[in-house]
Amino acid sequence: MNKKWFGSIVALAVIAAMVGIMLKNTADDGLSGQKKQLERELTQSEMQAEADSGNGGEPEEGIAKGEAAPDFTLETLDGEKLTLSKLRGEKVILNFWASWCGPCRAEMPHMQEYYEEEAEEAGVRVIAVNLSTSERGDKEKVMENIQSFVDEFGLTFPIPLDEKGEQMDIYRVITIPTTYVIDTSGIIRHVVRGPMDAEMMRSLTANID
Repeated sequence: MNKKWFGSIVALAVIAAMVGIMLKNTADDGLSGQKKQLERELTQSEMQAEADSGNGGEPEEGIAKGEAAPDFTLETLDGEKLTLSKLRGEKVILNFWASWCGPCRAEMPHMQEYYEEEAEEAGVRVIAVNLSTSERGDKEKVMENIQSFVDEFGLTFPIPLDEKGEQMDIYRVITIPTTYVIDTSGIIRHVVRGPMDAEMMRSLTANID
């Protein structure tokens, strides 16, 4: 093979390699937003797991298992007063949510299903505190969004309104939704950060007094 042909082959190989790199970069750029979001969420989960393992397995945010649930009195969406300590003697699913929260939208149908079909017989009260200060818009718009959310999912359990953000601070709610499962003595037995389904609610409340 003469030098001229050899040089041409080398040149073609270099061009082919460059084209391959360009195609790979184009494909990488075309990754769906969903996949990228999943990768971000997995990374965040791994970082949180590392933080938890360095803290004895307990997440730093929120009130921990074994602590007494801080008491509060809040006005509900229906205009009634609800005091947490008055529910002593019953198990409580205490949920914190917001109307703009996608995972909250995924969770609420399951919570309503559990409330309708099992909660009363199991001696469980479902309380879903709206984090009103995190809602968007003026007060009128906020109330409209909350009511629209409740109507959309046909929610019939109490919806206390954390209008001053005090309970969000006291319970140190960072992830939405966050749920505290409280026993009949007012002690937090489980903490769930993220959406639950009816089966999880059933499982978490079944083995506590």
